Amino acid sequence: MTPDHWLSVLARITPAGPVDLDAGEAPSVRRGTGLGGWPSDLPPPSPRLWDREDTGATYLGIRIDAPLPDPARTALRLAAAALERGVTPIILTSHAQCGFERFGFRVERFVPGVGADRAAWEAEMTAFWSLALIIDATDVAALG
Repeated sequence: MTPDHWLSVLARITPAGPVDLDAGEAPSVRRGTGLGGWPSDLPPPSPRLWDREDTGATYLGIRIDAPLPDPARTALRLAAAALERGVTPIILTSHAQCGFERFGFRVERFVPGVGADRAAWEAEMTAFWSLALIIDATDVAALG
């Protein structure tokens, strides 16, 4: 994916959810304040995780097992990593809606059921996308 794609993703990320137009009166919409800088209370991202050659694409699997309390914050970190280091996050989830669809991320869904094997499905996704690694989405905020 191109840098323009990731700039577009960054432009769509907001902590506010979409307005339900069918719910009657629409709530008032606050005026945006733009993107803030990196929070000073968080450690900077680790350069070791993003080290790679200057050529070739790198894909990361992001496993979402439970809905995240703030998907916008995680989406910002993933989109920034994608833009800065040329990695492409692939969201791996079993939820019908994980919160990353609205930002434009690639989402692959595991359909649980009789005979379904999550580990085999993740191995298949790893082979298909050539995933460098799979990270739990809850750990993305802890990368530093």
